[in-house]
Amino acid sequence: MNVLKTTAALTLAGLLTACSSTSGPKTVAEFNKYSGSFEEHRSYALNLMEAANLGGAKDARLKDGDSVIDLDESNASFGFVDSLASGGSLLSASLTGLAGGLLTPDSDAKYNQVIALIDITNLSEGDDIDAIARTQMLDKFGEFFSDAIGVSKSAVSYAIYNKASDPSSESKNGRYASVWTDSTTASKCDELSSSYYDEALNYGTSITQAALSDYESRFFSGNCGMRFFGIQVEEIVTSDKLPWLDTKKKYVIVTAKFNGSNVSLNYLSRQEIPVNGLYLYYTTNGANTGKAKDTGYPYIQAPHGKEMYFIKP
Repeated sequence: MNVLKTTAALTLAGLLTACSSTSGPKTVAEFNKYSGSFEEHRSYALNLMEAANLGGAKDARLKDGDSVIDLDESNASFGFVDSLASGGSLLSASLTGLAGGLLTPDSDAKYNQVIALIDITNLSEGDDIDAIARTQMLDKFGEFFSDAIGVSKSAVSYAIYNKASDPSSESKNGRYASVWTDSTTASKCDELSSSYYDEALNYGTSITQAALSDYESRFFSGNCGMRFFGIQVEEIVTSDKLPWLDTKKKYVIVTAKFNGSNVSLNYLSRQEIPVNGLYLYYTTNGANTGKAKDTGYPYIQAPHGKEMYFIKP
């Protein structure tokens, strides 16, 4: 499977017609701490999805004959695996086809999701954590996005807005957002956009160059970009739930669906995330994107070249 099918379809259809919804300001004092704790019988990936209140994902248990490449003594069934060092899929071919049993129909897990952990340790009780967290999520993604396409972070801008079809309706607490690059990246973006368009056609997606150009102009000022919808600021989490976090800090989780881009997610999924606290969940349409296998298996792209798999410990 390939994430591009979903990308193109949502980019030019669903995102433009989604209903508007806006969250009001919420201070640090108004946020609850996540009440659960780390579940040792579940994968790190599933624990992260739970902390983000994203339902629908399940773990798989490896059967006899199944295997996971073990890199640097880091087992995928336990936590993080070094994906970039493997040069290919970390899952054996015998795991192909598990995807249907790993997702709940009509759930959050059917959509590509950003999961950002925002450090709020030093915020004051009266700070508008809702607005701060949304902005910092986009800042983290902007750093990844600029690094992935090889441009300066200073070339990246972003905006949060209320209405899916109207990027001029800006709001600090909106449910929609766009990240885009400036005109200094025009040559690079033409190259990446052309690659996206060619891939979309290869995967049988109904798309025209005119429609893509109009979308780029409307939301990305004609340059590279990504759109987000359904932005939510969730509960406060600590290392009690996510044990790889700093034990002295507390974080709030921001989630958002993503797909609307003129840069191939197949390309982005192969790049290293250089910033802490940013995770990209890919559905079965995006599993092992750009790799040698066509394994329909959901996974999470984690910081610093790591991946997280939904495999029971």
